[in-house]
Amino acid sequence: MPDSVMTLFPHVLNSLEALKIPLQGALATNQVQMQSVAAGLDLFKNTQDLAFNLTRRYFNLLTPGRLPNGDILLKLFQESAGSFLDLFKENFLNQLNRFHQKRTGELEFLNMFTDPGDHQDWTVAYDPSKILLDLPGLRVIDISTDASHRIQNYGVVFAPRAGHHSNIAERVALYLRDQGLTRMAVVEQKCAEDIPLHINGKRHREDFEGQVDQYRQVLEHLKQRTGHTPHLIAICQPGPLLLSTLILHPDLGKTFGSAGAPMHTEAESGFLTNFARTAGEGFIDQLIALFGRTIDHDRPGAGRLAYDGRLHVLGFYLLAWDQHLRNFKNLLADLKKGDNKAAERQKAFYQWYNTVHHFPAGFIQDTYKKVFIQNALINDGLEIGSQTVKITDYPVQTPIWALGGTADNIAPPLQAVGHLDFISGILPQNRLRLLCDAGHMGLFRSQRILEKYYRRIADFLLTHSDYADRKF
Repeated sequence: MPDSVMTLFPHVLNSLEALKIPLQGALATNQVQMQSVAAGLDLFKNTQDLAFNLTRRYFNLLTPGRLPNGDILLKLFQESAGSFLDLFKENFLNQLNRFHQKRTGELEFLNMFTDPGDHQDWTVAYDPSKILLDLPGLRVIDISTDASHRIQNYGVVFAPRAGHHSNIAERVALYLRDQGLTRMAVVEQKCAEDIPLHINGKRHREDFEGQVDQYRQVLEHLKQRTGHTPHLIAICQPGPLLLSTLILHPDLGKTFGSAGAPMHTEAESGFLTNFARTAGEGFIDQLIALFGRTIDHDRPGAGRLAYDGRLHVLGFYLLAWDQHLRNFKNLLADLKKGDNKAAERQKAFYQWYNTVHHFPAGFIQDTYKKVFIQNALINDGLEIGSQTVKITDYPVQTPIWALGGTADNIAPPLQAVGHLDFISGILPQNRLRLLCDAGHMGLFRSQRILEKYYRRIADFLLTHSDYADRKF
């Protein structure tokens, strides 16, 4: 069963469960009230109709002409009384229904926090045959269209390892696919619980070196499938590592691009960078010593040291607590009004957001130290195994794009696009720098951002693609 961030607070969970009891009682009572009122009014109407019918029969026994309009009057009285009862019933039940909707909305809101986390997966259908690679720390899933392909190159979207399931990158991948990049794959990051500690008897390290090696295998495999290098697309966290992979293996990428990625963490001030540098490099080691845990023996990653993803997600909550409070307020209002369309979008988001993945300890340590403190890729010191990766060694023949959000508090806009300033020798038509008015999640989820900015990214990638010779 996936972990929920709420399991960090068992006393809060118990309190929320207690709050549900009076709501459940009120709903049960309300249901009985609605049934009783409806049945009572129906019985009263039936009795009334019976009385009118008996009266009509009595009038028929009278001498003709005594009440020439009696039947008409009785019918009029009966219809008027019936209409009044129907109106009374409708208004009374509407009041009870409104009460029922409000309490149901409140209960559903509480359930969002108390129910166990659901299994998260991609919404696009796939079967085992679509899993191109199953590596220790990630899976590669083919979501290409079934039609013939004009473009020979795969687009490959690397999803972030950020405490959640990788399907945050799905909308970007599907949008680019539907714009013409019909060969499309997504890279799913595994939870630390599912990453084996040993592979073929050899210790597997899921740090930066281990990730870059797996990225290389992904790119080699996609190139081998078509004979053409893929378009590299990094969503958030994978940006520096995917760029490092390309620098080390320049023959494996057709283009490179990143969205909302912490590429140059000294380009402007940001909360994560400021916090990391204030706390120092030893902070993450102390955090893991205090809150790290060894994966249980019944999981594939048994014995691996992991950092609790619940703490990571809690940090994201604290980073944008005001926005989350507004979201919760709007969600509760929508649920109480019965606005299911608006509520379902937010519910789906928070079900994803609250269902956590845990981090391999080595990976989170490298990210904290080498990206947010050392800014190593830009400062010419990102060590990957025995090699040192320098931003100035970027292969200038490879077109590059970057997208940042002006309201992004995870990777502020200049951090997301600032690395482009260190890459010289690229032709203007091979460089695309975009800033949009979006926060971090909006970069990957907003339909407006997809249509306005990823449309331009798709055009850029299509311009720099290898086309099939045959006609369609």
